[in-house]
Amino acid sequence: MNLFNNTAVEAFYSIASSDSGDCGNIDPQGTADLPYYDNQPSVTVSFAPAQENGAFSVTIPETNTGMAVTVGLYSE
Repeated sequence: MNLFNNTAVEAFYSIASSDSGDCGNIDPQGTADLPYYDNQPSVTVSFAPAQENGAFSVTIPETNTGMAVTVGLYSE
């Protein structure tokens, strides 16, 4: 499983299946490749800013009525 950090800050990740778990940091615009989890059932992943009291932010340079912001996760 590839985890992507498409943000401008370092991200902490935690990933776990029923019999294993890992955690670490992903640099801004970086990835973490964890092939062990590719075919595991019930995998959970969580992300948080790596720095204490850090935050992810989204800058919207222009807004109009009816626009939407989508924040999501995907795996490859």
